[in-house]
Amino acid sequence: MKIAATVAFCLLAVVTSFAQTAVPRPSAAQAAPQPKFKAIWEPAPFDRDIDLNAVACAGPAVCWAAGDKSTILFTADGGTTWQVQLGGDTESTDDNLVNLFVLDARHAWAMTPRGKILGTSDGATWAELSTVSGTAQGVWFRTPQDGLEFDNPDSTSQSTVRRSTDGGRTWAAASRCGVDASVGGLPRKLQCRLFAADFVSPLIGFAGGSAGIDMRTALAKFGKTSDGGHTWMMSVLPDSERRIVDVKFWTENEGIVVMDRGEELFWTADGGSTWTRSARQRLWPSYYGSGDGQLIVGIGEGGGISYSVNGGRNFTSRPFELPARVRAVTFADAQHGYLVGEHAMVYRYRIVPIDYTSPGMIGAMAP
Repeated sequence: MKIAATVAFCLLAVVTSFAQTAVPRPSAAQAAPQPKFKAIWEPAPFDRDIDLNAVACAGPAVCWAAGDKSTILFTADGGTTWQVQLGGDTESTDDNLVNLFVLDARHAWAMTPRGKILGTSDGATWAELSTVSGTAQGVWFRTPQDGLEFDNPDSTSQSTVRRSTDGGRTWAAASRCGVDASVGGLPRKLQCRLFAADFVSPLIGFAGGSAGIDMRTALAKFGKTSDGGHTWMMSVLPDSERRIVDVKFWTENEGIVVMDRGEELFWTADGGSTWTRSARQRLWPSYYGSGDGQLIVGIGEGGGISYSVNGGRNFTSRPFELPARVRAVTFADAQHGYLVGEHAMVYRYRIVPIDYTSPGMIGAMAP
């Protein structure tokens, strides 16, 4: 019995000693991994006082910006440096460029307010291709040769969809915009107008605009094509009272439409069969860019910014002060974005190491 008691005493002593010398558990704060990266907006301006009106990219590092004085800028290093490919003369009286479409690293198109279309097929040399109506809304190309443009002759007429099969040198009318809808419980065949398009493949594309009921009332109109724009299946957004001015899709099913320069935003997960109004703070007028749907950013023309990381279902708003007014924003992917504006303003969105610093940079929300 004494031997057993002695052994028990020794075991108790060992357990007690171990308990006293055990390493304490780290606190929750100590256990949490420290972030290694952060998202920022960083100034990357051009060095001449020329307003920039559009920006588009062929990838994270390869982008063009277009602006006043027939200016076209190019970067191959993600905005670190900008090369003048056209214009750039602050005293020039040449037409402004207001629309820009980039298909890939070699093919891009720009348009003036009067409908003059410029293009490049080597990524460097620009030439005048054609002139369409001054009411054209822009150009959208599926391939280097096959493109569309929407012509709206006035505020009430229906759009004419025109096609090019030679890279934008010539255009031919393909169809007129019309949609069957139910208004007040009665069937109506409405004329419609188109303002924007987006293709996720050479065959699958989407378009947005408005369908007029009378001189004062219009419904948001949405179109989908599965044959490269030859035919469109048209519909209207229920209970909508605004026109669609921008369309952004990242898959055949998922996308958003923007109403009246950011007045409202709707999202879909079924290719436009159903739509849901986004839960977001009003930011108007504003411009939107989408990084593969993983990050959607809306930027107010005069300040303010909102981020969505769930396909536009809701947004988080933050203060965002810039030195000039914004004119356009685009994202090449969820980690690389660009905004442009007055006085050659350019900011780039990037993910950088947590200890990175840069003059004038602004903290951002990461996807």
